[in-house]
Amino acid sequence: MITLPSWRKGTLLRKFVLGAHPIIEHYLQKLRIGELIGTYIPQDQRLRLPTERTLSVLIHNILTTPTPMYAIADWLAPLDEQSLGLEPAQVGCIHDDRVGQALDRFYRGRHKDVFFHLALRAIKTFGLDCAQIHQDTTTVTFSGQYTGWQLPEELTYGHNKDHRPDLKQRVLGLSVTADGSVPLVHKVYPGNQTDDRLHLENHQRLRRLLQRSDFIYVADCKLATEENLRRLAACGGRFVSVMPRTRKEDGQFRQRVRQNQVQWEHLLARKNNRRPESKTDRYDLAQGNYQASGYRLLWLRSTQKAQQDAQSRARRITQTLDALRQLQTKLNTYHLKCRPAIEQALHRLLDEHDTQDWIGYQIQVHRQYEKHFPRRGRPAASQAGQWRWKPYFSVSFNVNRHALEQEALTDGVFPLITNLETDPYTAKRVLEIYKFQPFLEKRHSQLKTWQEVTPVLLKKDQRVVAYLHMHVMALMVATLIERQLRRAMHQRSSPALPLYPENRLCPYPTLFDIVRVFRQVERYEVLEAERVTLFPAQLNPLQRQVLAFLEVPTSLYQ
Repeated sequence: MITLPSWRKGTLLRKFVLGAHPIIEHYLQKLRIGELIGTYIPQDQRLRLPTERTLSVLIHNILTTPTPMYAIADWLAPLDEQSLGLEPAQVGCIHDDRVGQALDRFYRGRHKDVFFHLALRAIKTFGLDCAQIHQDTTTVTFSGQYTGWQLPEELTYGHNKDHRPDLKQRVLGLSVTADGSVPLVHKVYPGNQTDDRLHLENHQRLRRLLQRSDFIYVADCKLATEENLRRLAACGGRFVSVMPRTRKEDGQFRQRVRQNQVQWEHLLARKNNRRPESKTDRYDLAQGNYQASGYRLLWLRSTQKAQQDAQSRARRITQTLDALRQLQTKLNTYHLKCRPAIEQALHRLLDEHDTQDWIGYQIQVHRQYEKHFPRRGRPAASQAGQWRWKPYFSVSFNVNRHALEQEALTDGVFPLITNLETDPYTAKRVLEIYKFQPFLEKRHSQLKTWQEVTPVLLKKDQRVVAYLHMHVMALMVATLIERQLRRAMHQRSSPALPLYPENRLCPYPTLFDIVRVFRQVERYEVLEAERVTLFPAQLNPLQRQVLAFLEVPTSLYQ
């Protein structure tokens, strides 16, 4: 609430900013998030503001205007407290210390039970289809000093997916449904956690949550190890994954492709949703029955992936040649004065760019003669010297054109390994199941962009981990709102809504488009002596249409 002086004496004008907060609060109440947090998180009866209300306000902040924790009181000041589920007396209780204490209690409490029952409630309330689950990990990169870290979710160095190997990180594993990409299960891992060691534990959590094991588990190539596939199949699990390039079956098939021993048939043609301006992507299937470790193996070829493989190979070759030219200028200096050291540097450089099969090199040795005198300083004209020689190295390199031509024959080829039955899971259907995986990557992007999970301006390790948990909870609320809106658009034959700036059509609206449309929604009160005049919020036809699609009562804005 903002109180403004009026031009009339003795009159005050109060402004309440509503925005999209009534919509978010409606879905928080629908999921009963406050009730779940109050049940499993320890409470302090001395507090005027319960912990669950503080954390609910934090979710509002994450989904609308992510701000540093120290600025949350200023962010809250102009808002309508009723739209946040607060009473007027509770607004002054929210500040950075109170939010930090709430995060402490959330981490020390039974927060795993909160997310378990929250997922159950989301499945039951919104009727989520859990027959297909997609899993992937991402890294959450941290800047600055975080000393005294003692939690199991260790903050350390690892393979950074944000391309910042110089910074510490944590790994976040996320499992979403194919029905709306709604997060069901997540876990925070140490920063050096490898993906191949977490799938069995994650699959067990999903079985416990869903009370079934026949759902389709989709993940990247780190799932396709002998142990993972065997143990998933032993418990009745079904999976779809990409077979890694390190398997011998991969090398054997690619050699057959180079020898023109594989027949391809057209399988599917589709547009790339992430690149609408690109050409139609065509997929071909290799004829024949292939297996790996007793599981069904589908060999596919994509036109867009072939183009990406060719561009990636050309870029790596260019980078390698540039690095070799720089290395040439450093020969015969410092540690590059002998053949073993030069060969080691060349091998390291080619391995770094993964171009050792396409670029060859030769090391030439020359003799460089120098005349040495027994004393230092300028020698006399009559003083005799001794001629000595030392090796002088040079490197020449060349691109193996034949190897490049052979490698280009396998561009766009990738294998899918699965234990799904041929009937009804045809090759086309298996491919469509796997191609939903990029939508999960979009959820990771949403965490790092719109929700601004980093930088984390917190010092205590418990608060840092709890803050990441709250971001996942906020992501679940956002995805459920998006799912409801898109389903309503489909049911009412509305292909797009004018949610973008300048009333441009938006075929796939997100929560952040909704937040932008409702940003200017406000209500007013005029106080004159003992009389209060109310001016409710004015909603335009588009805002009313969005509320109808989301099944949010317009009375929340009155």
